[in-house]
Parts: sequence; C-alpha cells; structure tokens
Amino acid sequence: MSGSKRIDQIARRQFVKLSGAASAGGLLALAGADGGMADGGPSPEPSPPAPGGANCPTESALCGFRNQTGGRYDLWDRVQVCLGTRTTPATNCLTTANDYVVLNGRPANNHNFLLVPTCRISGIECPWIATAAAPNYWLDAWINAQPGQPSHVVYPNIGLGINSASARQQDQLHIHLAGIHSGIQTQLNNYDNVISNNPANWPNQIIPIWGLTSGGAPAPRSYRVLQVANLNNNLFTLLRDYVVRPTGANMADQAMAVTPRLIGNGGFYVINSEPALQTPPGQPGGTGTVDFLLAYA
Repeated sequence: MSGSKRIDQIARRQFVKLSGAASAGGLLALAGADGGMADGGPSPEPSPPAPGGANCPTESALCGFRNQTGGRYDLWDRVQVCLGTRTTPATNCLTTANDYVVLNGRPANNHNFLLVPTCRISGIECPWIATAAAPNYWLDAWINAQPGQPSHVVYPNIGLGINSASARQQDQLHIHLAGIHSGIQTQLNNYDNVISNNPANWPNQIIPIWGLTSGGAPAPRSYRVLQVANLNNNLFTLLRDYVVRPTGANMADQAMAVTPRLIGNGGFYVINSEPALQTPPGQPGGTGTVDFLLAYA
C-alpha cells in the first residue's frame, strides 16, 4: 500500500480528532513566550518506509529534471540519500515514506522540519501537484508535525508553509513544518467573521497580518485567508481553481501557509499571498514568502 493511501486511511479515522484538538485557550500575545507543546490530539503514524517514490510528473522545465544536482538542488540530493540511491551529502532522514521524506530544517531544532517529495518537483509552479495524481502533501505534513513523530513540532501552535518560486532558496518542493509566530492566530481570530469557508470567496478575503522579519521586527503583509474543516483535499488544487485561475495570477508567485483555527468549530486557516496581490485601500502589500508567519529559529 502506498504511503499516501495509508495516510488517507489514518486521516479518516483520526483527523476529526486532530482538527478539533486546538482550543481558544492556546492564544498568545504577539510578544509571547517561546516553547511549549504543539497542537494536541492523537499521534497518527506516518507512512511506512517504501523507498522508490510515487507516480511522478514527467520531467520538464516547470517540474524539474532528475539529473539536476548540487546548489539549489541540494534538497533533491538529500531525498536520494534517504531513498538509498546515492550516498552524499550526509543527511539525517527523519522519516522515509513512499511519497516523501522528512528532514531537519536549518537551523536544526525541535520546531523546524521539511517535508520533501520523493518525486522530482521544482516547487509550487509544477502543475502536477494540483492534479488528482499527486499525494496530499499538506495532510502528510500535518500528520508528521504531530506528537509521537520524529518531526514533532514543539511550539505553542503549528504553522505549515511553502514559499513562491522567487522567494525560496531550494528548487525542490518542500513544505516547512514549523511554529507559527505568537499572535498570528489571535489576529486571524479577530478577522474570523470575514473569513468564510466558501472557496469562491477566497480571492476577496484579504486581511492584514502583522508577522515578524528574520530580525524579529514586526512587519505587516496582506493575505487571502480561507477556512477549511480539514486537510483532506489537495490545497494546491484549491489554490489553482479558486485563486490562480479566476484572478489570472501565476502559480509560481504564490506562497501558502496553514495553521489551526482555534475558535468556533475548529478546522484550519489556509493563508495565501503573492507580491502583486491587489489589496484594499490602506492595507499593506502582499508577499511571496511565508517567513513573516513561521518561526524557524
């Protein structure tokens, strides 16, 4: 059984518990303390090791080529080390599944990990990731960030994220498993009444969020935000069909983040932005990076 199919089975049994585990009691002020436990709930199991990869996209300029190596393809090299098809560079493979591997991020700590596909996929611009053939990498990432996993994110709340093509440093698709900066969810809660769960409204649900620069200074950016009850659907498909195509945007320019919704009936906020985001008057501009939202160090 493939890793993605097994995770789907796990998700059906346990995901309702996972998505409802967070509570409003976990809200923190913007300058709150570091550390603490990630969102609770049962500890689902990741896919069993099955090196070899999934049914992958055809090699192309948009999706990448398997023989690319070194430099901006270092993550792809590391995937192959985990799969046993090469021996360098030295790599700490936390989880090796059929569809993905999980690695330490940099800096290595207990709230900075990467989920990297075993397919050669350059990044968010590869059309294949939004098709029915692609694994549900977002659900895989969420499950691997939970307690009991080698990549358990130890932080008050979890933030998952992927950068746009221009903002990333590696040309192999990777989802960050990290903390989310203190206070982000409080801000999302404050706008909850204008954030619906109707994906057709997603392009117009644009709110300002104050995050942090790499130096720790507060910085505002605008984001499109959507509520979802769970992560059972491919979020790349949702983004393509309800944001990119209707607005004429470029998939390569999109950044995405996911964090639990701590009020109401729970679920998740799906956060999206791009540098050319058309914002309402008086709001800050958009961004192609999730780094304002996620805590890596």
